[in-house]
Amino acid sequence: MMTDRGSDRESEGNGDASLQEGPGAAKVLQKRQLIARIAQRTGQKNAQVKPIVEATLAELGMAISAGHTLALPPLGRARISRQKDVSGSDVIVLRLRRRRENDAGEVEEE
Repeated sequence: MMTDRGSDRESEGNGDASLQEGPGAAKVLQKRQLIARIAQRTGQKNAQVKPIVEATLAELGMAISAGHTLALPPLGRARISRQKDVSGSDVIVLRLRRRRENDAGEVEEE
């Protein structure tokens, strides 16, 4: 599947504009956008948040590659549903189960 990465770059400075909608357009959150959102939420600078986010992503990647199920509220519970080696790369399909949030942003009990 090919994507038009140029359109992602054009809209990066626009908050959620890079989370494109439309037929066939994938919603993509880039690492730098994630870092900026976390910095804004925590009141820290991007430079302070970046190494923590990168270390977290590396640990998550290693745990998934090792076959671990992730139980990480509020993200949810992610487990591997399929995994195979294609051209020297791991292709891992995850199943993510999340609790629904109500309009106030609170987690609803099931």
